[in-house]
Amino acid sequence: MTPVRPGAAVVATAVLDVRRLPDHRSELASQLLIGETVRVRGGSRDGLWWRIENDADHYRGWVRTWGLLGASPRRVRRWSGLARGRIIAPLARATSRPGGGAAVLPLHWSSRVIPGGSRGPWRRVELPSGARGWIPRSAVAVGRRGRVGLAERARGLLGTPYLWGGRTPLGIDCSGLTQLMLAEQGIAVPRDAVHQFRAARRLARDEAPREGDLVFFSDRGGRAAHVGLLLGGGYYVQSRGRVRLSSLHERNPLYDKELHGTLLAVRRP
Repeated sequence: MTPVRPGAAVVATAVLDVRRLPDHRSELASQLLIGETVRVRGGSRDGLWWRIENDADHYRGWVRTWGLLGASPRRVRRWSGLARGRIIAPLARATSRPGGGAAVLPLHWSSRVIPGGSRGPWRRVELPSGARGWIPRSAVAVGRRGRVGLAERARGLLGTPYLWGGRTPLGIDCSGLTQLMLAEQGIAVPRDAVHQFRAARRLARDEAPREGDLVFFSDRGGRAAHVGLLLGGGYYVQSRGRVRLSSLHERNPLYDKELHGTLLAVRRP
């Protein structure tokens, strides 16, 4: 990897905040995870920020330059092809030796790494910088193997605090939750609730809602402003205040009364 300039780049830090404007005081719009790839579209006058577009969902914003490693498009494609490991634990601590040693980097759920060889219950992984570390084998899935189901993932995230723009188990917003949960199943959706609504399709009259459908709620203007993910039986997982299990049925104790009257639609990604 090379110093960043307009072109292709790979996220090289555990979590990289995406701001609306090139200023730490600006709104947190989203976050990028290590191993994700972006296009650098320009920079700030002071040289401290890059304007980027996420390759996965075309989301745009400003990030600090320290979080990216530049590369040619060919090297970025090579990274994407080799980085077949996805972190499936909420948090995995990469260390210099199996089970111990110096800390290399914390790796959050859905981060991408190059999987290496195993030693007992440990697997070696490589990061975009070329640094290597060891994490529990159970913390990483390679390709489709070890994929976590929606219900199991939802249970593991319950209680995660809400964070506007967040995309990690330390803090996550409603659309970040649905985007990452579906991505784990191989389904790509946009970043924000309103764009997820537009990209998802209406159910036909003879189609029943099913697990994996998106549940949308409206703001006062009638626009999609909140989203959850259907788990079946009328239950859905959402991030509102915290990640919680809720029900669409008013008589159910898990019915979210604060969302009463705002159900907009159930759509299929």
